[in-house]
Amino acid sequence: MKIFIIFLGLLMVHISFLTYQGDMGRYVQSQVYLKALAEECAAGAALYYEEEEFAEGRMVFDYEEGHKYVDYLLNKTTENMPLPKSSRITYTIHFEDDLQGYEEGLTEYEENNPGHHRFGSDIKNPSVTVKLTADTGDLFRLAFLKIDQVTRTAKYELPHASNPIM
Repeated sequence: MKIFIIFLGLLMVHISFLTYQGDMGRYVQSQVYLKALAEECAAGAALYYEEEEFAEGRMVFDYEEGHKYVDYLLNKTTENMPLPKSSRITYTIHFEDDLQGYEEGLTEYEENNPGHHRFGSDIKNPSVTVKLTADTGDLFRLAFLKIDQVTRTAKYELPHASNPIM
């Protein structure tokens, strides 16, 4: 009887481990999908700019068209997403250009790690940052793990041509 009880205990541990591995694989796949989607949204939104402002030497994004592009992309890709079908993806988009301005100052990370640049550095390049948040049901089937939200962020920077070659 002792061997049978030990066998059942080990069987339960292994089943839990396999369940965790499968759920973790789906969670990682969801993160990779959202990261790629956020990068595509940021890069696509950065393609829309005000032509009149650009002709005058200023880089100003077309915010309305950028939002439309992100909405279109999110609606189009919901059929292929590795998340549960009941998931809802929301986004926030932040434009940095000559009209909206640029983040100033060093971030806490940069103050503690000289020479490393992250968001908010003193380099002023036009950029679009998209943050995607997927609200899902619990992604893990094990009772002690609960993750019901996946968030990924991507930033697309354009090179700022202060002295264009003519």
